[in-house]
This record gives sequence, structure tokens and C-alpha cells, in this order.
Amino acid sequence: MITEEEAIAIAEKLHGAKFELYGATRGIPSNFAIYGSFPRNPDDVWCVYCSLRSERAGVIASGHAVVIAKDTGKVLYDGSACDEG
Repeated sequence: MITEEEAIAIAEKLHGAKFELYGATRGIPSNFAIYGSFPRNPDDVWCVYCSLRSERAGVIASGHAVVIAKDTGKVLYDGSACDEG
């Protein structure tokens, strides 16, 4: 089982310098509309919520989510959190 800190490190390594951490949760937050067939149980996944810092100033955009399996550290989802509005 990987820790929350290890999940954050995996997401940071995945995105490099543009990564800016907002937080991490056990499971998928209810306000995220993430689609895909992967576990959503808080005991199974970490969801790292971040920004990928746009090069353009003043851009309003959805947050970014990286869903990581707790048992393997495998990235199951890497994309929009679909949390706007």
C-alpha cells in the first residue's frame, strides 16, 4: 500500500515543474465528474488534485486529477477533474 505522500510524489513526477498541488483525498471527491472504469472506493485509490499551471495568464479551467491505485501505485486516471461550475 502506498501512502498519501507517495501518491503525491507519483503525480508530481508525472507532471514535473508545472505541477502545483491542491490536495489529495482517499477516493474520488463527489464534486469530480471523472469517467472511467477503475476503483473509486476510498480504500482502493488516492486522488491527487492539482493544477498544471497554464502558460496563459488569466485562464479559468477545471482542476486536474491523478487517480492512483493504493496497492500498486499505478496511475489509473490522469486528466480533468471536470469540477468547474
